[in-house]
Amino acid sequence: MPITTPQPRSDPKWVEARFDRIARSYWLFERLFIVPRSARTRAIGKLGLGPDDRVLTVGCGSFPELCELSTLVGPKGAVVGIDLSEKMLRRAYAKKTELQLNNTELIHANIFNYTNEQSFNAIYFPYSLTSFGEPHRVLRHIWDLLEPGGRLVVLDAQIPAMVRPWAGPAMPLIRSFMERTVVGDPDMEPLAELKKLGSPVQVEYMRGGAHFIAQIEK
Repeated sequence: MPITTPQPRSDPKWVEARFDRIARSYWLFERLFIVPRSARTRAIGKLGLGPDDRVLTVGCGSFPELCELSTLVGPKGAVVGIDLSEKMLRRAYAKKTELQLNNTELIHANIFNYTNEQSFNAIYFPYSLTSFGEPHRVLRHIWDLLEPGGRLVVLDAQIPAMVRPWAGPAMPLIRSFMERTVVGDPDMEPLAELKKLGSPVQVEYMRGGAHFIAQIEK
């Protein structure tokens, strides 16, 4: 029988510990992985937010988009950010306090334990979907939190299709590196996971397909 390696990303404590460890230097990894400067702003634009809207950000981390989202939904709207890593959230808390963003809520919790009586107009994954060991499960969970007609937007990275056939011999090294840095799963095909939701997926590629913004409407 083939030996299967447990998926560490399925263990919330493992994920939390890894992100706590890299919290101070996370911005360096964004440079290392050549994250497009405009990627987050373009992703936010695809959320289609307006005054009084409610938006949930899953795996918000230090939440660089916090101020922009808060402005878009206005004082009567709501921005909710949730993350497993307390240390990643600390900078988001500091930003919320400094700018007095009263329409925002930051939650240190596992998304699978999160429920809300009110649905959201939009849900956003900023470089976080590939950090989940069970992407199908998290997508189904948040799909129930999205109102009919609402938008799900995923900003993430992947090994481009044209590179994947040649990456085979290097995959053990790539996996090891990812597990020690930004946690993202190099074996995951995030767009295929999104298509399982059953709605059309619109995709904008960047950096030769290494980064993408996917938009899907419920």
